Amino acid sequence: MSIKSCLNGFISLFLIIICVSPLGAQWVNNPSINTKLVIDGTNPINISSVEDLKGGAFIFWQDNKSGFQNEILFVHMDGNGKVSFRPDGKKTSDLNGDKVNPIASSNLPNTAVVVWKDYTRNKNGNLFAQRVYSNGNLLWQRNGVRITPDYPDVTDYAVCSDDAGNVYISYIAKANEFGSSYKLKLQKISAAGELLNNEIDGILIHDSPGRKSSSSVIADDEGGAYIFWLENLNNKTILLAQHVDSTGKSLWGKRPVVVSNSSQTVLSYSVQNSDFSSIYVAWQIQKSEKDIYHQLISYSGKPLWGQGGRVASNRKGNKTNPQVLTADSTIILSWTNEINKDKDIYIQKFNVKGIQRWKEDVPVIKLERDQFGQKLLSDGKSGAIVAWIDKRQESIRPDIYAQRISGTGKRLWDSLGIAVASHKNTEKSYPSIVSDLRGGAIAIFKEMRESKGEIYAQKIFNSGTYVSQIIGLNAILNGDSVKISWYSANESSETNYDVERTIQTENGTAPWSIVGNIKSAGVSNVKYYEFLDRPKEAGSIFYRIVQKDNHGNIQPSDVAKVSFLEPKGKITLGDNSPNPFSDETTILFYLEEPTWIKFEFFNSHIEVIKEIEGQNYPRGENKITFSGKNLPPGVYFYRIQAGDFVDVRKMVLAR
Repeated sequence: MSIKSCLNGFISLFLIIICVSPLGAQWVNNPSINTKLVIDGTNPINISSVEDLKGGAFIFWQDNKSGFQNEILFVHMDGNGKVSFRPDGKKTSDLNGDKVNPIASSNLPNTAVVVWKDYTRNKNGNLFAQRVYSNGNLLWQRNGVRITPDYPDVTDYAVCSDDAGNVYISYIAKANEFGSSYKLKLQKISAAGELLNNEIDGILIHDSPGRKSSSSVIADDEGGAYIFWLENLNNKTILLAQHVDSTGKSLWGKRPVVVSNSSQTVLSYSVQNSDFSSIYVAWQIQKSEKDIYHQLISYSGKPLWGQGGRVASNRKGNKTNPQVLTADSTIILSWTNEINKDKDIYIQKFNVKGIQRWKEDVPVIKLERDQFGQKLLSDGKSGAIVAWIDKRQESIRPDIYAQRISGTGKRLWDSLGIAVASHKNTEKSYPSIVSDLRGGAIAIFKEMRESKGEIYAQKIFNSGTYVSQIIGLNAILNGDSVKISWYSANESSETNYDVERTIQTENGTAPWSIVGNIKSAGVSNVKYYEFLDRPKEAGSIFYRIVQKDNHGNIQPSDVAKVSFLEPKGKITLGDNSPNPFSDETTILFYLEEPTWIKFEFFNSHIEVIKEIEGQNYPRGENKITFSGKNLPPGVYFYRIQAGDFVDVRKMVLAR
């Protein structure tokens, strides 16, 4: 048999091997590949992602797959990364007009609400809302619920839900076509899709000549809502707020509360309900340098940190993109800080009095070049997970990275962050993160690959590991058995592990079979496990670990391969170990009887680089050592020859 035919045979086997994948696994453990959530899109834009409150997420987006009309589409993804229904997305409405700019809110478990602008009825568009279920069902009729009349031109809107599933939509509309007056309104919808105020026009919150923008709404869980917005007054854009009850009555007086300093222009803001019977809000202002101010406002409308708020950080530089997080009795603020054309992301923690909890503002990483566009998520332990866009190389398009910051301000993951989306030199946009309800995060984003925009996701556990909580899976020969070992991160007391095995046959790969089960050794950040298996067949054997819990969550690991050597009336050549290797590697082979053996080693050009002269080896298991010193990194091959028997394997030299 020629060396080339042997190599071709090996390559065919190699292709079969790499196709072996954990059945049922959806998450990809490689941030340069990621899990694709949406297929067959044209160009998804205006992507909005929200939690399903069960460890998964809903993703909404705008697309024109028909080529002539924009639709609002959605998919649901469970906590294992599996799309629950058609992965090309399902329409939220059967109306035949253009639909644009979806924004979404988590609703009750396994449901979400999306609001969009629809141009079926008139040129100015109407706002419509739809409630969807995780199986793809539309819960508010086929067309959704219309929530604005025909005449106003809606320029801005926001949405939220309360614990009963009621939905609150704030929106800003021009009172006439000349834009000489702006109305801020509130619409309420029950979980069943009924307009709670029995009016298509909503509740009037504020009507004034000042141009309004950027509204936000927060439910008060008593049928009312807190509404924030920006308004132009005396040539300054200021931040205002109002609280209305379930009937629409203003509870903070006839005039809205002025949150920011009326002498400063607000560029953007972020707001959340807190655990201190108050609302936390941070905003960016324009001065000689852009600064971040913040404020805690009581439920009665009283500013708690002084009129006009206080400066969040004295750090030099332009501070932009304030992002706030209030969870676990914690107030956390993050911003992008630009100085000398270098952008860095900082984070700080505050107490209820607005005093910094950490001595210094914490950078999420210490690295030159630009980090920006950050999103915040609670880690469930008084800390935060931060995801951001990261431009580390001037000539390469940015990637997406993440970092976990502890409640004491320590960086818990790699000092340079954990890669979330690192497919080389592709355009990435619309990053968002949702909780997996276990202290980890799921990042969702759009990426242009091969000139096609699609939606991807990547899961990171609270330890900073990708997807599988099974780390360092290894399978090695141990006498007449195979020892399978692994580490498990982030496990709970209800976790158990199935050890599964399959074998490469002439007809392909056999189905996976369970060869053992191990229960959790108890709650631990990292735990080590071992299992001994005695296969009945020799050859290339594959193992994986399937992690399970009492909630039905299943997460298979990566696959480990071992060549099980056993006398079967022939010579058996094993894989080298380790592989890849950086210095030396060991090759195992089994002989049914003492045999004259010759070894040859080839580079990727099929050129002989080393030979081990033929010599007699004893019956049973034997091994030789190959040294890669003075060889360049790359792919190499080794061939065993004994009379008419020839076999070839591949090995990888890495530095």
